[in-house]
Amino acid sequence: MNDKAMSQGTTQLLLHAESVAAVELPVQKDGPYLPELTDIDLLVRAPEARRDFNVGGAGVTVAVLDTGLRGSHVDFAGRVAPGRNFTADNGGDPADPTDRHGHGTSVAGIVCAGRIHTGVAPNARIVPVKVLGDDGRGRFADVARGLDWVLDHRRPLGISAVCMSLGAADNRATDTDLPGDSIGALLQELSDAGVACCVCAGNEYHAHGGLQGMSYPAIFRQTLSVGAVYDADEGPFRYPDGAKAFSTLPDRLTPFSQRLHHKVGGPCATDIFAPGSPVTSAGIRNDTGESIQYGSSRATAVTAGVVALLQSFHLRTTGEVPTVADVKRWLLRGATVVYDGDDEHDNVGHTGLTFPRISAVGALFACAKELATRELVSAERLAAKTR
Repeated sequence: MNDKAMSQGTTQLLLHAESVAAVELPVQKDGPYLPELTDIDLLVRAPEARRDFNVGGAGVTVAVLDTGLRGSHVDFAGRVAPGRNFTADNGGDPADPTDRHGHGTSVAGIVCAGRIHTGVAPNARIVPVKVLGDDGRGRFADVARGLDWVLDHRRPLGISAVCMSLGAADNRATDTDLPGDSIGALLQELSDAGVACCVCAGNEYHAHGGLQGMSYPAIFRQTLSVGAVYDADEGPFRYPDGAKAFSTLPDRLTPFSQRLHHKVGGPCATDIFAPGSPVTSAGIRNDTGESIQYGSSRATAVTAGVVALLQSFHLRTTGEVPTVADVKRWLLRGATVVYDGDDEHDNVGHTGLTFPRISAVGALFACAKELATRELVSAERLAAKTR
């Protein structure tokens, strides 16, 4: 594809879903009231990871495919790379990915806010790719064009991770019935190029009767698919689709989060879970504004931030960005195990199975340990050759 074809919408795409489910509208405040991601940090241990491994995301760039970005917000000062607009908003100007919905800015803040609010990777750069409109809705054709643009610009912009807090409202258990899909092909190309694509598992667990599965495109095995847990005792919640949490505690799966265990989904299973209960982040009301919202969108942003920390640490240590397979392996090795059904108190059924929940400290330790082992083995081989 080329930019002209993408902007005119003339490129023929094979897509197995047409419309993106509308993303939730964050509550906006003048703020700031909560400058830290307090509950998330307690669970994921991001500040500890940044301190212990002296890493903040420097040298890597995350592309956020969403409703755009309030690029003038102080949380992103000096770290916003030129993005792209694939919607009719902002006069259809392809160079203007301004966010007037709030979802994209909120997600981006969780990934890498770095002044008033502190995201998971506060030194990482961000590229806003506006594929959802100011009404929170979108088309997968625009998502595909956004991914194609990221693929073309990954080298000059240094993009090593993608955050896609979006999906269809479906529930799939495999990707084998999606042959030739354009988004699947682009996700594979990006993964092969070392770009980790974090995609939310979906928020329709209750709506689909508690059946295991994930939404499109998280179901593609080449993604890093992300489900949501609570990060604290925040009381009861009632969600628009009918899901109810009568009480909440850290590491309880949220009743809305779609999930797919490897016993059912095999290589298409949900890769990781992360905090996705109400999260405070950057907002669009002004350049110091604040937002708050829940959903697997937030969990996906947390994961993208941890991925950026891993990539930054590896880049500094070895001079290269790690493969996506390496990143996934470290996330899983460093994860905490959560049990779906041990203490959840909600109105949905549970799988009775265990899932991995992300830990920034655990992932970075797994990475550092593997790098040290590789260096030791290399030194031993070199010594053996010189004997």
